[in-house]
Amino acid sequence: MHTIKATFLLAAFAALTFLPGCNILTPVAYAIHGPEKINPVFTLPENATTVVFVDDPSSKIAQRRLRYAMAEIATNQLLEKRILVDMLEPRGILAAATKETNSSRMSITELGKSVGADIVIYAVVTEFSLSPETGSYIPQATLRVKVIDVAKGKRVWPDSSFGHLAQIKIPQLPGLSPDNNAAQLAIEQELAARAGLGLSQLFYKHEIVETVLFGR
Repeated sequence: MHTIKATFLLAAFAALTFLPGCNILTPVAYAIHGPEKINPVFTLPENATTVVFVDDPSSKIAQRRLRYAMAEIATNQLLEKRILVDMLEPRGILAAATKETNSSRMSITELGKSVGADIVIYAVVTEFSLSPETGSYIPQATLRVKVIDVAKGKRVWPDSSFGHLAQIKIPQLPGLSPDNNAAQLAIEQELAARAGLGLSQLFYKHEIVETVLFGR
């Protein structure tokens, strides 16, 4: 059965090669090779005890629980995809960070040590908005992502101290902006969940049709 199918597809491909235009080749290429894949930007150490910490120093997100939702979804996704086998519940490091004061802020390495992590996936929220531009409604979040090795006390990815910029959007049509608080909260929750998924997608291979990341 598989041999017959493969023979048919190759014959179809050969026949279409001689037809004018190239757009018609796309479905055949898709059928032969499958959807395009997006590779991970960094390979996480599989057996290292890892925790996801979503930070919001500029208070871009009104509710702290949305930060936790991002971290939890990223954690669950990395475990589900078997990218990592030992991950800490993100509530612990978030709780440790809330105990900080302006005069006694802990470094990411110190926060990681406080919960027993080997690796911290550190994501700083730089944007979390339902309407980034006047007159538009395109909910989007932007994260600056780093991977910190706690034992070494240094960043292992990316090379830039700024971090890797990840942008997540919810495509919307004009006129669909939320018209009450409940609707707005629902969109914020959806955006947080999508941002958590996007954070995890940085670290595993996935199909381009599945990605929620833009401009990566």
